[in-house]
Amino acid sequence: MLSLRARIFIIISLIVLVILGISIFLFVRAKKLTAAKNLAATTEGIPTATDYSSADIAAVPVANITNNLSVNPASSLETQQNAVQQISKIFFERFNSYSSESQYQNVRDVQALVSKSYWNQLSTKLPAGTTIKNSVTPFSSSITKAYSSKLSMWNQNNATVDLQVKTTEEKNGVVTNRDQQAKVFLVKEDGSWLVNSFELVK
Repeated sequence: MLSLRARIFIIISLIVLVILGISIFLFVRAKKLTAAKNLAATTEGIPTATDYSSADIAAVPVANITNNLSVNPASSLETQQNAVQQISKIFFERFNSYSSESQYQNVRDVQALVSKSYWNQLSTKLPAGTTIKNSVTPFSSSITKAYSSKLSMWNQNNATVDLQVKTTEEKNGVVTNRDQQAKVFLVKEDGSWLVNSFELVK
């Protein structure tokens, strides 16, 4: 049998637990009510889909922005002029990039880019037979990069392209860089634009 003191302690503990449970319930309920009131206050005045009729929605103008957009395809003339500039850059870079070990490969690389008459001139630079490499000759090289081109003259059968180029040369272990200007002259031969000559601008 429990003593009087134990029974009083149990009764008091039960009362405290009941009071604590009621307090927690009231606190949670009050918090939910406050959140609901805040949500109602923030959404008040914001129109919903039911506030508009189908006529109101249909009356809203929609701008057709595609009417102001236009893409002009490149014309045949523009295509030819761009091709002439690219041919000039490719030719100049290949022809003026070589090394002491390349065995005139730079000349052979441009055969398809030049006119027949110009190839007759360039092909004379090629050796008649296989050149035996001289191991005593120090290595040297020249690398040319065209970084700008401008079409300075154009007609139906002739064109001139101005180039801005950078040349990097290595000789006896010494590397030098220099900027140059060049002109590449092209002719239209059998329907194709081909390089006919070039010159450095001093």
